[in-house]
Amino acid sequence: MMTFFIEPLLLGFSTGTYCTMYCAPVLVPFLFGVQDLNQKRNLSLTFLFLAGRFLMYMILGAVFAMAGILLEDFFNPVLARRLSQIAYILCGSVLLVNSLGVKFPWGNDAHGGCKCRKLHRLGNDKLTAIFAGLSVGLHICPPLWTAIARSMFGGHGLSGFFYFIFFYLGTMPFFLPILGFPILVKLAPVLRRIARISQLLLAVFFIIFAGLIPLLFQ
Repeated sequence: MMTFFIEPLLLGFSTGTYCTMYCAPVLVPFLFGVQDLNQKRNLSLTFLFLAGRFLMYMILGAVFAMAGILLEDFFNPVLARRLSQIAYILCGSVLLVNSLGVKFPWGNDAHGGCKCRKLHRLGNDKLTAIFAGLSVGLHICPPLWTAIARSMFGGHGLSGFFYFIFFYLGTMPFFLPILGFPILVKLAPVLRRIARISQLLLAVFFIIFAGLIPLLFQ
């Protein structure tokens, strides 16, 4: 019984750097750029981001399992690359809307965001956290699909579902540095301005150079 808990936790902990590699470039500038960032809001937005990512993992696992696609078939490098390119486009679009809708003009907190109400509502921080998490979940990494193979393709039923949850929990320690973000922003307010500009540049890079160009021309 202990193996059931230990194996997925160790799998998640030993491969958690994969998670931070895909999440940090999106999550860090987004959180640093949030207005009036405090511990409660920081935790809330991080939870929404990680919940969106987890939900996308479960959706993908369920879809591929129902479609009868085996793990070795899914690991077609072309399909994996296309999904990642789509993920970049979606994630970049989410960050762009948030940057233009809520954080425009970057660094001027008194402005209160774009005058376009629809763009302002669509780009609010909570929706951004959820949709960014969903889009990041489209990235393919071997540890993730190892866990999905064990949990959903292995015929373990409900126990397989909990296997994946423990795998996900094993990756969580790598996100602990996020707890210090509100302190850093308070000590160096200039980080907020830098983060907002970085978010805009990152959004453009994701959409054009990491997404559209490879998707259309490669």
